[in-house]
Amino acid sequence: MVWYRINMINLTPYHLDSKDFLEIVVKSKKKGKDETPPLYKDRIVPLSQKILPYYPVYDSAFSTNKLHTITACNLFTNSEESDLLKLYKYSSKPFTLLKNAIVSRPDNREDHTCQYCSINSVNTLDHIMPKDDYPEFAVHPKNLVPACSQCNGKKSKKWITSGVFECLNPYLHQLPPVQFLFARVVYINNTFNVVFYLDNQNNVLPPYLFNVIQNHFRNLDLLERYKESSSKIISEFDNSIKGSLTTQSLQNALVSARNTVQLNQAEFGYNQFENILKLELCNGPAYRQYCQAQGY
Repeated sequence: MVWYRINMINLTPYHLDSKDFLEIVVKSKKKGKDETPPLYKDRIVPLSQKILPYYPVYDSAFSTNKLHTITACNLFTNSEESDLLKLYKYSSKPFTLLKNAIVSRPDNREDHTCQYCSINSVNTLDHIMPKDDYPEFAVHPKNLVPACSQCNGKKSKKWITSGVFECLNPYLHQLPPVQFLFARVVYINNTFNVVFYLDNQNNVLPPYLFNVIQNHFRNLDLLERYKESSSKIISEFDNSIKGSLTTQSLQNALVSARNTVQLNQAEFGYNQFENILKLELCNGPAYRQYCQAQGY
């Protein structure tokens, strides 16, 4: 399999010993209300020792971009799998702290936007390798990605099909500074009609990489979700331009807006959908036609 390093807004993976995180999670488990022996917290301690040897396997594959080489161990009974899956609980303290550490950026700011879609806020942790298929990694910190519940639900158990990734990995994949997401905006009947689409113009991206990107957008229904979010972005863009018209011409306001978008692209990624839409509003005829119709 050929690997390419791609770049969304890369998240910082857990930097401490992953085995220590497993121990923290296990220690956080308490006796359940009305629970009778054998208690879960007593069962999970020896079971956690059983999965411990697989953690360095994941860590090594993660560090070398070879997660696809890991095979499920399939050594657990149904009851053991159930116990392993119960280790994960997003609302519990270890996972809250993990999420906060991952979304922290080098400038000490926190970005709580889902990096799968860049639309919604983070409110869950997604399992890169599906926890139902790989219960031994249900709480491996580098197998958990802060995400929104909408993306988590759409991604579901999707992982790899015929050697091709179904979704981009926000830790390991780095998107190059190349635009592959585009917006087509038409102003007709006093309405903006927006269509987002993917295009590997001039075959800048290798076919395999572009295939992964297409899988990601299709599986998460991103093009349609971006379209549904476009009205709010256009309204905010219009308000910003109208505010600028008190001191400058429309042309200068659009040039200034374009410069801001390009700065945001350098910081938040060249294919962040909001920037793509605003860039088309700056460059294309649709917004100018709207402004002419509005008399400014």
